[in-house]
Amino acid sequence: MSFDGIWSAAGLWLAQHPPAAALAALLALALAAVAADWLVRRVIAAAARKALRPSGTGALGAAVLESRVLLRFSHLAPALVMLLGLRAAQPLIGATAGRALGVLAFAGVVLTAIAGIVALINAVSLYLQKAPGSHSRLPLKGYAQAVSLVLYVLGALAIAAYAADVSLWLLLSSLGALTAVLLLVFRDTLLSLLASIQISVNDVVRAGDWVEMPAHNVDGDVVDIALHTVTVRNWDKTLSTVPTQAFITGSFRNWRGMSEDGARRIKRSLFIDMATARFLDEAEIERFSQFKLLEDYIPAKQRELSEYNRLIGAESPPVNLRRLTNIGTFRAYLFNYIKNHPRVHAGRTTLVRQLQPGPNGLPIEIYCFAATTDWQAYEDLQSDLFDHFLAVAPEFGLNVFQRASGRDLRISGRPVAD
Repeated sequence: MSFDGIWSAAGLWLAQHPPAAALAALLALALAAVAADWLVRRVIAAAARKALRPSGTGALGAAVLESRVLLRFSHLAPALVMLLGLRAAQPLIGATAGRALGVLAFAGVVLTAIAGIVALINAVSLYLQKAPGSHSRLPLKGYAQAVSLVLYVLGALAIAAYAADVSLWLLLSSLGALTAVLLLVFRDTLLSLLASIQISVNDVVRAGDWVEMPAHNVDGDVVDIALHTVTVRNWDKTLSTVPTQAFITGSFRNWRGMSEDGARRIKRSLFIDMATARFLDEAEIERFSQFKLLEDYIPAKQRELSEYNRLIGAESPPVNLRRLTNIGTFRAYLFNYIKNHPRVHAGRTTLVRQLQPGPNGLPIEIYCFAATTDWQAYEDLQSDLFDHFLAVAPEFGLNVFQRASGRDLRISGRPVAD
């Protein structure tokens, strides 16, 4: 028997046995889908991956490969084969089964296509995040997630319209009554999207910023800005996720300005025992005038005081005279020491001032800026400054205040407790 005869006999037999014909059609479609998948993934996608290697296409090609765009789109080939094949084989499969399988195939095509588009969007977002320029300031990942969500919602509506055999536009127009429900369901997403837009437009926070948010127990660097959350790596290396809206509705501290300025503030007080504050005698004035950091201050201050006393006609007893004090001379020494320190920023405000006295003594506040934003270097400088200040205070006859301990009371001969 010839081949044509065999083919005719097989066709006649399948026509007489519909279930077998339907099974054969489905089997043929499955084989065609597998072949299409192999051809696209193993041949076409492989060649495209080779062409998109980072050495050939740079950062964009690397982003496309990292986001697996080709793999996502390669699954579209077998889905299309199934959809088109089911339409052609519907007379063999039957109207009911063909319709049901056609809806599944259409859903596969839509979801696969959306997955590929989402992967492409993610690749572009990844490329722009790594590219230099203003794109790095935008929460691109959040925008990508918002677009992806919209695409999946539209895809679900398209599948529902296909399954119901109605126009997509007719379905969309009939959703007016469900608007309130949809707004309620997607409330957090919409608010997060608006917050992301405000963050990017107002440049509130960027990846890499050091932020403090006590309300959420957050203190560290921003590592990721997504649609719903901002991820912060705290200094103890834990990760905290904060709702994106919190950066718009709540308060937080962003240290970016300090990092960009290149200087970090030092603001700390040294507490002096007020009982040790006194006037200087001539011998002490002579000794302090030999201090390198006071060689200009002592003569200038003496001239100022002498002129003042002369103008008001002040004479003995000494209480009538303006005189140098050990604590004022100490403040002048601290100021000159800071101004001449090589690691203190010379172009920023420097102050050494008295604050309101209290039960802990007289606060002498040091206000200056370190010429670095590196944490360790900043702490080293601050410690070095106060190491010297604590050690040099006795040279001026001043005691640094601290609360009395049990040991202090025992040395003084007083009872520790009544």
